[in-house]
Amino acid sequence: MMRFLRLKPRFIIRTITTFQNHVLVKQDLTKYFQDKIRINGPITVAEYMRESLKTYYNSGQVFGSDGDFITSPEISQLYGEMVMLWLLSMWEKAGCPSPLNLIELGPGTGVMMTDMLRLLKQTQYSSLDLSIHMVETSKKCSLEQANKLCSSDLKIESDKCYYQRGITCEKYGKKEIFWYESIDDIPRNTFSLIVAQEFFDALPIHKFRKINEKWHEIVIDIENYLSGTFRYVLCKTSTTTSNLISTIEYYKCSNLKNGTEIEVGLDAAIIMQKLSERIIMDGGIFLCIDYGHDKPIIDTFRAFSGHQQVNPLHNPGTVDLTADVDFGRLKDVAGTDVLAFGPIDQNMFLDNMMINLRYQNLLTLTKNEKEATSLTFGYNKLMEMGKKFKIMGMVPATMAPILYNYSISGFGLYNTIKK
Repeated sequence: MMRFLRLKPRFIIRTITTFQNHVLVKQDLTKYFQDKIRINGPITVAEYMRESLKTYYNSGQVFGSDGDFITSPEISQLYGEMVMLWLLSMWEKAGCPSPLNLIELGPGTGVMMTDMLRLLKQTQYSSLDLSIHMVETSKKCSLEQANKLCSSDLKIESDKCYYQRGITCEKYGKKEIFWYESIDDIPRNTFSLIVAQEFFDALPIHKFRKINEKWHEIVIDIENYLSGTFRYVLCKTSTTTSNLISTIEYYKCSNLKNGTEIEVGLDAAIIMQKLSERIIMDGGIFLCIDYGHDKPIIDTFRAFSGHQQVNPLHNPGTVDLTADVDFGRLKDVAGTDVLAFGPIDQNMFLDNMMINLRYQNLLTLTKNEKEATSLTFGYNKLMEMGKKFKIMGMVPATMAPILYNYSISGFGLYNTIKK
């Protein structure tokens, strides 16, 4: 069993964006899409989403109370601690293999990794042979993450599989840390602890409508040249992607009726296949946290600005675009050589991880009423968000004989794994 010392609550630092940058981004990307559509015709929702988010995450402040949305790690340190405890508990069941990769997909502000590493340093595993690997395409976000995590000797690389590396601060264990454009670039043949916190919801999706038992892709066209607005239109002929999903058994077996509009994350499926192959071949444990469902996703593509939901086809590049995650499809593409747990509600997972005990422990360490109030607010907020967010775990199927004798931490499963 893990032992960890008492930790102190963490509080959030806020930053501010500029209105001028917002306007410039809007004008540039709107014109880019208009010109592209004029020349080549309507674009897919996936292309619109990919280009918009690439610009968005490299622009102003997007996370936290001054950005467009707040994620669970920004709310309370309790969240990152529970995630790390789950990964470590499953790693113990796997026999404590070493060395170890700790991988985070889409690390955001880097705050969850700080909480995970702070907790690790307080356990008997503080000297573990572990390196950290961040998959982050935004150079702006990677620098923000490095500022939180690293000492001053950050190195920018152009001729390596990683583009940035450093050593974490003393309080985070002085571990090697690397940044990559893609999970493909992370070295293989090492057991990995992998976490994806609100990562898959930001991956591009395609939209389709079923008409006369055939899937037709919904694409984006220009609505008004002067106002810079766009609209959805339906492809009357088949596209490469509409032909593709017509062959996928998962959608064939879903009994979706004519007139149904679904969202398909092709990028998400590809990444999930790569993650699955990694944990099967090299050994690993994966935890996915996102909002979504265990079935095909119907019409959830949306945008947020200033914590308010807005039209996703307005102001590209200046708003957060997102779509619910199809956990059923992720499990489908992962295959039968992995064991998947969940998805279950976030509050149920946190409750199973005994977050209340950790909260009560931290409460005794608060220095004043303000700290206690902040800690309590964060704890309550995490539990309230539970119905919206789901958590799914995944391990190699070779762990089945071991897990048969255990409760699956966080998921409340016992003796449901076949030998």
